[in-house]
Formats: sequence, C-alpha cells, structure tokens
Amino acid sequence: MSDKPPSDARAEFISTGNHLIPASQFSYTELADIYNQARVDYIVPMPMNAKRLQEYVEYYDISLAGSVVAMTDDQLPCGVGMLGLRGNRAWITRLGVIPERRKHRVGQAIMQSLIHAAQHQGVKRVQLEVIVGNDPARRLFDKLGFIVTRELLVIRRPPSTPQTNLAFDTLTPLVIDDAEIPNLLMNRADHPSWIEETPSLLNIGKLRGIKIIGDNGEWGWLVFQRTPFQLTHFILNYSHDWVARALLYHVHKEYPMQDTKIENVDVGDSLWQIYQQMGYLEVFRRTEMFLHFG
Repeated sequence: MSDKPPSDARAEFISTGNHLIPASQFSYTELADIYNQARVDYIVPMPMNAKRLQEYVEYYDISLAGSVVAMTDDQLPCGVGMLGLRGNRAWITRLGVIPERRKHRVGQAIMQSLIHAAQHQGVKRVQLEVIVGNDPARRLFDKLGFIVTRELLVIRRPPSTPQTNLAFDTLTPLVIDDAEIPNLLMNRADHPSWIEETPSLLNIGKLRGIKIIGDNGEWGWLVFQRTPFQLTHFILNYSHDWVARALLYHVHKEYPMQDTKIENVDVGDSLWQIYQQMGYLEVFRRTEMFLHFG
C-alpha cells in the first residue's frame, strides 16, 4: 500500500453536482431499496426490508445522521454506507454502490464521508468486515489505511438431532434466569466482533441460556437467541472443551429442527474446532480490519 494519502473522492463527488445526504433524511423503505439495489450482485446476498433494516439500526447502534446516501445531480441514488457508534469506536457497515453507477469512486466518497463523521464524533478507531473474495472493496479499504486484524467465519449447522452421547446425557443443563444473562455477558472471556458484542446482544434481547456444572468443578454456559426458524448469537464461556461440546449437544438435542447460524467466529479460536466436531460447516469468511486515529 502506498504511503501517499488517498485523494478526497468525497470533495470530488460533491464538486461535480452530486450529493452525500445523511441517511436520516430517508425512510427505512427508501434505505432498504437503495441497499438492495447496491447489493444485487454481491458475493453473499443479504437482502433487507424496512423492518429488518430498522431492527439492524437499533440493534447495532447505527447513527443515521452519520450514515450517508450518495445521490447523483439528477437525484438518482448511487449507494449507501452506514456508521455505528459506540463510545470511542465506530463501525462501517452496509456499504454498497449500485452496479451501473460504480467506477466513479462513489464507494471511496461514501467511505471518506463515514470516516469523517466518525472523526467528528471523536472516535479513536473505525472497524469493518469485508467478505473474503470481495477484492474491489478490500483494495479500497487497504487504500484508506485499514489494517487486517483477523479472519472471521460465518458457520451453519443444518437441522438434525446430534448423535447420542451417553456421557452428555448424564448431565442436566440448568436454565439460566433471564436476569442473570446480562451479568454473564459482561464477564465473557472472548473477543467478539461488533455484531456479537454484549451491547448488540442486549439490544437484540430475547436471549436464552443454559449452564452445566460438572462433578469435579468443571463449568460452562451458553447464551443464544432462538427465532422461529433459527438459532443464532451463540456465546460460550467454559472451563474445558468437553463442557462446550456438552452445551452445544443439549441445545441441538432440544431444538433438532432449528437451523443454526453463527457469525464471526475467529478462525484461530479453538472454539471453531469444537463447532466442527458438533457438525458445523463454514459458509464464508470475513476479514476484520481496523483504522486507528492518533
């Protein structure tokens, strides 16, 4: 990557009569439509509707005032980018440019606008994730000075009853009281991505939890969310690997017909091996990147 700072595509975009408008000036229906147009050919389809987008904004502390929509001088949408804010950190997400309006540095203009908004809020770090294989986006983030921190996995487990494990069946998992879940999450030992951070999970709500205590002092707990069709947002804390496997075993034994999706598992974490042993498969990978300010 060159040491030369990238040119101001944001100023160039505006100077040609185009506009970078705060996303707060659009309805959720309008934002979802622009986002879907921008992601129509994306590597991993992630369509949104107005309701899902509003939930996304609420769950992940998205600042619509700091987020932007790029518009042409004749009021046609070009793309969108969203900015999450938490304390002295920011997160860039839902970035996309409509295919027929690419190759005019629109993506760079949106990114620089989001970074500027983050700096204006006094943040010390901006972070994002880019899907492995999205080379144009990766080149842009490299150009803007983002540094790779780690690789993350999105994994799934198809609906099925786990193979019988008599040792695990002798254990009786205890249901965690709803009031106890926030305290457990505040003392978790992992290093989650933005969407799996404790503030995100508490915003999402509707969490469930179980814990296991072994005869020799082994312990572990699992907090997760159950929707009508899916289990997701798994957070595990445990003293021994076998306890983690036992927790997963009991969840999938109780909900054998639920599809399970877990996002942003650190590829270097030993927990990934435990998930594989319990029937999880890799769907795709993301690269996490940070941009630090002085």
